[in-house]
Amino acid sequence: MQVTPMNVEVKGKSSSADKADGETIIEVRGIRKVYAVNQTALTVFDGLSYKIGRGSFLSIIGPSGCGKSTLLKLISGLETPSGGEVFFNGRRIDGPPKGMIYVFQQYTKSIFPWRTVLQNIRFGLDSQKSLPAREAHEKCMEYVKLVGLQGYENYYPYQLSGGMQQRVVIARALICEPDVLLMDEPFSAVDAMTRAILQELILKIWSTLPITVLFVTHDVDEAVFLSNRIVSLGRAPATVREDVAIDLAYPRDQIRTRGEERFNGFRQRLFSSIFLQEKEGIPNA
Repeated sequence: MQVTPMNVEVKGKSSSADKADGETIIEVRGIRKVYAVNQTALTVFDGLSYKIGRGSFLSIIGPSGCGKSTLLKLISGLETPSGGEVFFNGRRIDGPPKGMIYVFQQYTKSIFPWRTVLQNIRFGLDSQKSLPAREAHEKCMEYVKLVGLQGYENYYPYQLSGGMQQRVVIARALICEPDVLLMDEPFSAVDAMTRAILQELILKIWSTLPITVLFVTHDVDEAVFLSNRIVSLGRAPATVREDVAIDLAYPRDQIRTRGEERFNGFRQRLFSSIFLQEKEGIPNA
């Protein structure tokens, strides 16, 4: 599959920071999360609070084991907090809410191998609404086009590359028309070039659709390239160690943006903080 990298123009989005004084779509209020591990209490969060603005692209980074994926699961309602509350559009979350879609890291386990690209995407549509067959087909084809899979709609997953399979997962999530797209290290299992192309794809989607993206990644460079705000968590029990507005201009370009001095400044600041925490956690490092 030939894919041409694109300059991504963001329409209707802030060119700098997620506006702290703007409309809040998600609020994490005094979250506490404790797991029982080998008869010992492991406290991941103990009073974490944060607000996420509507329409933002916010990345969560931090050292290994700090609770990045756990926070996403608490926000999505897939896990219940031990204390505190999470609100979505002003309503307390007590289970997976309508309007949020979760894209998992392991895309091979997220799509049905016995369904074609079109049928996998159709599954997402059918889970949300019932449309006449022709209208449903046309809508599915719109999302095939959105993720750049024209000509592959009748292929099965085993006939696709890893990056193309992840596009199917993204299209199936987006056809549900969520307010919030939750992404847990969605590009970590693909090669570096495919990852760069998928990064530009998700920015294109964010610019096209009225969605908020909450993105978990271990890759600081990826977070800086994509986001207009980054939250860096400290070690468990995690707190917000850094809250950084990434005011690099959109559209962003894999070559030009990454070559900017300010890009490297953001990357150095955030990477240094996480790296030092990782070293502290390794004996005799």
